[in-house]
Amino acid sequence: MATSTAAELAELRPAARVPRWGLIDLGVVLVLVGGLLLPLAGARALTGDPVLLNEALVSHTGSPDGTEFVELFGTPGTALGGLSLVSVDGDNSTAGRIDARVDLPAGATLGGNGFFLVGGSGLMANYGVTPDLVVPADSFANGSQTLALVETAGLGAVMSSVTGAEVVRDAVGLTDGGPSDRWFLGAPVVGPDDGFLPGGVRRTVDGADTDTAGDWVFADDQLGPANTPTAATPYDAPPTASCGPSLATTQGVADSAPVSATDPDGMVMAFTLNVVPDPGTVTLGSVTPASAPGAPGTTSVEVAAATPPGSYAATVTAWTNASPPQQASCAVTVAVDAAPDPDPQPDPEPPAPSVAELVAILDAGLASGDVHGGKASQFVERLARVEEFLATGQTSAAAAQLQAFANQVAGMSPQWVAPAAAAEVVAAAQALAASLSPS
Repeated sequence: MATSTAAELAELRPAARVPRWGLIDLGVVLVLVGGLLLPLAGARALTGDPVLLNEALVSHTGSPDGTEFVELFGTPGTALGGLSLVSVDGDNSTAGRIDARVDLPAGATLGGNGFFLVGGSGLMANYGVTPDLVVPADSFANGSQTLALVETAGLGAVMSSVTGAEVVRDAVGLTDGGPSDRWFLGAPVVGPDDGFLPGGVRRTVDGADTDTAGDWVFADDQLGPANTPTAATPYDAPPTASCGPSLATTQGVADSAPVSATDPDGMVMAFTLNVVPDPGTVTLGSVTPASAPGAPGTTSVEVAAATPPGSYAATVTAWTNASPPQQASCAVTVAVDAAPDPDPQPDPEPPAPSVAELVAILDAGLASGDVHGGKASQFVERLARVEEFLATGQTSAAAAQLQAFANQVAGMSPQWVAPAAAAEVVAAAQALAASLSPS
């Protein structure tokens, strides 16, 4: 039943006599009242509520009714503090009066099995079950009534009347078929049972809720085995894991993301890692186990510099010290870009030729006939002066002499020096001259 105010759910309803089979489905049916078929609107709550009324036994054989119980069911670990069970009188002039109110303790939760049991001490003798919250015998009325799970805030005291402003989590009505019976808080109504008040009701399927009478069947007022009061089992709160942001790095650059996990009532002791695809270079860092229940355990996802370019899905799973261990997982996406190409290096400048190389070029030209032998002495004299200037550190004079040598060779082509040989000698001379000039 979804959380709603009672005013939103229903106004006070007139009683209805129903046939023996009569589970009154208030969602869609027409109900026989005083010989007329009258429509009754159902509660508008949804299924999937975190906590519901699941089974109740309000009257049974023997006296006093020490085996009464109300069973709650829902999502394991759901907090019950701030909620109250109420029984609202449905008979005659006292209809609408709160006959019983049981405030659920602060810190109470649905158990690991999803149950919480409120009931009398007779449950142990008759069903071998100890309730989670013990109430006195005859806590609930033995007449037509509305049982409801209501938020405590705004709820009136016992013997006061409901106002319609209560915030109702769930409700069910029981009727003995009295002509003036009335029901409250948006409850679907079940009964009578062979003209009598049903001993109680239970859901046909635990937690199955359509907010209609069809959700319920009669309980056994003879304390038979069809009644199944179930107490809470211990609740082991699940751990949670938190991974750092997704990683984006470049090949050759290592990176990491922090990971932490906590268990409210236990300790995170270990972590495991699964990587898809697995490059073998994405690993877990050092692990620091939790120091106490609720304290964080920590590790990290480490991406080595050698990780190849690509995208990797890393799932980290935290494990607790429970038996068996609980686990929680989180994910980190790792993106590794390819390393950029290094800046291209310019080709090294070829070394400038030496005077000896110029002489060698001339000798080769003389041998091939590209340089006329009668002019060789002029070239050699000019290069000898270049060497003299270099030997005395007169580099500028040597450079000027080299340029003069180049001009001399060019001037003797093509008559005394073949054009190709002249071009080679001139280029070498000018390169050597340029290497001697200050930059």
